[in-house]
Amino acid sequence: MPKRASEIEAKPASSPVKPVPATRPEPGISKPASSVTKPATGRLIWLCVAAWLVPGAGHLMLGRRVRALLLFLSIIVMFVFGLLMKGQFFSAQSASWLETLGYYGELCVGAAMFVARFFGYPGGDPFFVSADFGTAFLVSAGMLNVLAILDAYDIAVGRKP
Repeated sequence: MPKRASEIEAKPASSPVKPVPATRPEPGISKPASSVTKPATGRLIWLCVAAWLVPGAGHLMLGRRVRALLLFLSIIVMFVFGLLMKGQFFSAQSASWLETLGYYGELCVGAAMFVARFFGYPGGDPFFVSADFGTAFLVSAGMLNVLAILDAYDIAVGRKP
């Protein structure tokens, strides 16, 4: 006669499977609001200002040394290549709003722009063969630094692991 479900004995598995704790939350699953602690506003402002002045400094303050070094090197090398290609520095007092946007894009690279001006970089030569590419490198370095600042902010507030 067949045994009922209640009469069948559960046999232990030959090799028990141990659950592995997840190190990162699953995508799309957010942490409970009580487990996320937001840093102080003053610390976030200081983090963003440091990340703006020196590319990668925000990540360095958060303990992400490798990412900080990669960001620093990539942004500074891109800026130096822009200088070597005699890229143009835009002016904030330009009549064209597009050139004004270019100025703010270059300004986003941080202290490197002020250092270049301090050491006498004249602002480019528009008749040099690669000047347009150099200008694109200068603006792109600033925009990459903006992304690095936003990334450091997201890590600091806990939106990104």
